Amino acid sequence: MLNTLIVGASGYAGAELVRYVNRHPHMTITALTVSAQSNDAGKLISDLHPQLKGIVDLPLQPMSDVRDFSADVDAVFLATAHEVSHDLAPQFLQAGCVVFDLSGAFRVNDCAFYEKYYGFTHQYPELLEQAVYGLAEWNADKLNAANLIAVPGCYPTAAQLSLKPLIDGGLLDLTQWPVINATSGVSGAGARRQCRTVSVK
Repeated sequence: MLNTLIVGASGYAGAELVRYVNRHPHMTITALTVSAQSNDAGKLISDLHPQLKGIVDLPLQPMSDVRDFSADVDAVFLATAHEVSHDLAPQFLQAGCVVFDLSGAFRVNDCAFYEKYYGFTHQYPELLEQAVYGLAEWNADKLNAANLIAVPGCYPTAAQLSLKPLIDGGLLDLTQWPVINATSGVSGAGARRQCRTVSVK
């Protein structure tokens, strides 16, 4: 049985992850955490996400130090902002944990990419080299030995899974960019209300 820690469990991605890990026959949830400053600290996950009531009623513990949670954990899921994952992943890796990062902090092996598109300076080029892109259909052979898995987002997953059979079957003209028309709801931007996600503004 793998002992797992879910960091950033209060958001939509974190809560879905709680649901999946709870149902997994080879995983157990050791703890659910949020940042030490979070208003959700101390609340039950099921109070924020009623679909988990009676299924997972664990508290959201405030995390200020990785060492408080890493000792008995095999795998850590980071359902956090890019910059937060960027800072936490190296600490959990150093503690011997396998890290699954749901943010974009380790998806692209190019430090300049993060400054241009994510607005922060990436401090760990060696981890960008080490990270394995976590789309099993494309990278299954590399995932078994990986310690840092960069979980792809919803758009890349939908696009790449759609394109793979076309590429494998030689049905795609590789001299042209394919057109992918994808639409998302605002839940992809997180659980907190923000002006940029209100359609009337």
